[in-house]
Amino acid sequence: MLISFVSFADPPPCVFPFIYKQKSYSSCTTDGTEKGKLWCATTANYDQSPQWKYCSLKEYGGNSGGKACVFPFTYNRRTFYTCTNEGIQKGLFWCATTGSYDKDKQWSYCADSRIAARSQGPCTFPFIYKGKSYSSCTTAGTSAGKLWCSLTSNYDADPRWTYCSPSEPHPCTFPFIFNGKSYSACTKEGSDDGQLWCATTVNYGRDSKWKVCSLQEYEGSSKGQTCVFPFIYQGKTFNTCTNENSSHGRFWCSTTGNYDKDKMWSYCADARLGPNQPCIFPFTYNGKSYSSCTTDGESSGKLWCSLTSDYNVGRKWIYCNRYFSACVFPFIYQNKTYPTCTKDGSKIDWLWCATTSTYDKDHKWKRCYEKEHGGNTDGQPCAFPFVYKARKFYTCTDEHVKPRMFWCATTSNYDKDKKWSYCADTKPHWLTASNRMEVVDEEKSNNHPEKRPK
Repeated sequence: MLISFVSFADPPPCVFPFIYKQKSYSSCTTDGTEKGKLWCATTANYDQSPQWKYCSLKEYGGNSGGKACVFPFTYNRRTFYTCTNEGIQKGLFWCATTGSYDKDKQWSYCADSRIAARSQGPCTFPFIYKGKSYSSCTTAGTSAGKLWCSLTSNYDADPRWTYCSPSEPHPCTFPFIFNGKSYSACTKEGSDDGQLWCATTVNYGRDSKWKVCSLQEYEGSSKGQTCVFPFIYQGKTFNTCTNENSSHGRFWCSTTGNYDKDKMWSYCADARLGPNQPCIFPFTYNGKSYSSCTTDGESSGKLWCSLTSDYNVGRKWIYCNRYFSACVFPFIYQNKTYPTCTKDGSKIDWLWCATTSTYDKDHKWKRCYEKEHGGNTDGQPCAFPFVYKARKFYTCTDEHVKPRMFWCATTSNYDKDKKWSYCADTKPHWLTASNRMEVVDEEKSNNHPEKRPK
């Protein structure tokens, strides 16, 4: 317990909300002071009992000498995203100054400017919000795009909540060491509440610095809209989240295809991060130069890039986030209609397409693939015509694929061989005759792939 640390010299806590000149205040205020300093009442009604103090703007006291709070932290095997007054006399709010009070017993009194008159306490996971279960902090239902959690198991029945502080705001550090093992992504190992987490320094065992991994984008100018890959920033193309020019090294992404034009962005979900570096273009792999992500040498058919200029020397790499959406043809760009991929407006001479019907309005785009890619054949070329569900296809199709992407069989009979690839965006097959098919024999096949060909 923290009670033994409290001394009689500790100041009284702010009381929120408090009444001043018949007005209610839920946080520190400068009203009524000529010096412009933040202050708070230390009684519920200043008008009746004029007791007050200046608000501290940073952590103070405790046994860590006023070190800054670290959020989240564990106390009594629970996870706290805010300051708390549990286990302490006088109602003063405190926080741990490492990721685990239970382990390190290091703490400070919270800055009064951190505290407000809203619910305090640890998040409850999972919790129900509008009939849906959440196992981590979410931005759902908030126009501000800030992460929050319920303080009860069912917010719909008992609506108490708190904002989740995004952890001092240091990013995940990959790889990090935990219990002698190296982790290159968020993990549930050692988690009491089953949440994904990461260390924010290279060695958790030594530093006890950590955070719960966010599973979705949050905050930023777009209020937590999802990333769009690739995107343009300062004339460069990014296929992954980046921390360029970001305070505290936090990773972010554009939420349209062109940040330079639209200035719309979010902080990236921690769960999508890997090694904290962007792709390097061009890079050399096996003596060949690449100016974009590639599937070469990757048995899974996934796109990857090098994190050094020469992969064979540095051998550092990352999978490229693929913006899973199909080209939409025709699309409007600068009031002109495009029936195919184009290089118009491309600063780096790439073929590209819009992924909505009007680029000028939505700014959604992707680089066009010039050959088949992915699938379970590592991007082998299409075989036309091919049989699928007892029908003969002369073009690529988007049947049974979510999100919408065009695919083709890479043998003449998908029903028999189950071999397929995603189609090249530049192929004319589905642009000009996407409905050309004929029934072969409806009784021959009962194969019905659900989400995508398998």
